[in-house]
Amino acid sequence: MPGAAAAALVSLALALTLAAPAAAAPGRSATPTPAPTKSAAAKAPTCPDYEFIGARGSGEDNGVPAKKRYTSANPTLGMGGPVSDVFKRIQATAAANDTTITPYPVPYPAVGIDAVSTDALVSGDLSAYSKSVELGAHAAAAELDRLSRSCPETGAIVSGYSQGAQTIVEAVLSATPNARKSIVAAVFFGNTYFASSDTADDYGSFAPGLDGYLVRTSSAGGSAAAGSPADGDGTAASSSPSYGTGSTDWAAKFEGAPIFDYCHDGDPICGLVDERTIDGVAYPVRDFAHIVASTGDASGSPSVLTHHTTYQRGDTANAAQQLRVTLGLPLLAAAKLNAQLTGPQTAEVGTLTRFNAGGSLSDPADPIVDYRWTIDGGTAAQRQFTTTDPVMSATFLTPGAHTVSLRLTTESGAHAVTSTHPMVVAAATAAPRAPAKITATGGDASVTLSWPAVTSAEFYTVTDAKGKLLTAFTPLVTGQQTVSWTDGGLSNGKARSYRVYAVNSMGASTASKQADATPKAAAQRATGAPVSLPTPATTLVDPELTWSLGLGLIVVALALALIRSRPPRPRRTPRR
Repeated sequence: MPGAAAAALVSLALALTLAAPAAAAPGRSATPTPAPTKSAAAKAPTCPDYEFIGARGSGEDNGVPAKKRYTSANPTLGMGGPVSDVFKRIQATAAANDTTITPYPVPYPAVGIDAVSTDALVSGDLSAYSKSVELGAHAAAAELDRLSRSCPETGAIVSGYSQGAQTIVEAVLSATPNARKSIVAAVFFGNTYFASSDTADDYGSFAPGLDGYLVRTSSAGGSAAAGSPADGDGTAASSSPSYGTGSTDWAAKFEGAPIFDYCHDGDPICGLVDERTIDGVAYPVRDFAHIVASTGDASGSPSVLTHHTTYQRGDTANAAQQLRVTLGLPLLAAAKLNAQLTGPQTAEVGTLTRFNAGGSLSDPADPIVDYRWTIDGGTAAQRQFTTTDPVMSATFLTPGAHTVSLRLTTESGAHAVTSTHPMVVAAATAAPRAPAKITATGGDASVTLSWPAVTSAEFYTVTDAKGKLLTAFTPLVTGQQTVSWTDGGLSNGKARSYRVYAVNSMGASTASKQADATPKAAAQRATGAPVSLPTPATTLVDPELTWSLGLGLIVVALALALIRSRPPRPRRTPRR
């Protein structure tokens, strides 16, 4: 079902990461400030000019025995694909310019999806993953502290991919002030802490308004808002759920060091959560519909992960170029200017809509200094304006197809153009009705809710019987007829109760009738027989990557969930 698929994708967003990045990286309007020149006299003889602390993503290099992963003969094996690629590029430039950069691959499990229980795949119970991050963050923080004490003149460059990015961020958050001051630059790919509002740090084709999984959901939860309108069965219920709000200011702990944080539009790890404030309530919505639409794949096949596994075909080269500027090293030959523009496929009349050109590629030696935007060019409604920032917001007053065009200009006067075509629809005029016919089915350590889609609902929220928020999410596919969600990691034999709300820009519905179910142990578990995982039925994105058996379960769950949730109906034109 879409809900089970949604929950699986949430778990995947925290537990998946492989090695093979790439795609366009951005040129920025501001050039990074070169790092301070190191004093050779004050530096101990064994201390390098810089140390590159890199953390690999989930499952990367785990096929290599640990005793070989961190040896001097293979100094970058423990960094994974994207991070080690950045290190090799910047080290080569440094070595040719009498500058030393030594590697420190963070020694930690980088637990893969196969090490997470089957329950975790559908519930978000990621204890193995969380322990892995904790161990990595401790090791990286300890190394930052050692470096600041033993080599106070050595600058630290920190970098991580997906789980590795989270590991590095949490290491810096827990490091001592002196250790943090040693950081001269940071590079991240597919970061769970990615914040799309931090445009000075953000790179790539990220979707405006969509943040990483941990930016706002880490503290989600709380009681329903005050109020007691009648719910679906006529009894008193809270009017709408409310949410805690996570922090987006983690970058401040980097003590002003430049951060190059790369995220692709459609990456469910760094671009999943959309915070929407409606009637004064902040909803951190997991926007699965955007992820699926961005991959052009409504079936939920492995292509939903494509934008998370392609950071090594352009982004790493751009990151190395940004580091050369920061460290005062010579730049490579100028890259060709390339304009890239992302924005929502649909927007509501009268709603502020954001567009992002951060994925546009230029060389740091010739940065983009001017973004000239044209809305509906050549029509009576044409609007033009210029910004120095790659993100632009606009409001559309009429429904229908619109055109947003962009012309980039670099410091040297070079130009590039691109455009996008959002479809603007009429705004909702009233809050949606309450979801009806909620069914709750107990599974092994889980309960799955299912209900008919509500007309005009943009997303749904689920609370327990006491009003505590459990989730807020969009369906996988806009317009699907049945919506589902799975609550996992539960205790078998203990009854659970739920209420569902439908929400749009006008507000939240009243609560649905309460739905009750009791998780029950599966027959296999009851007899003590082991539970086997299905073999992956598809060839996944990159044949060079070693995908785990657990990932196959997610892929199958995503596909089957959508198939089972839809009643037979006439064939429609496939989604493009």
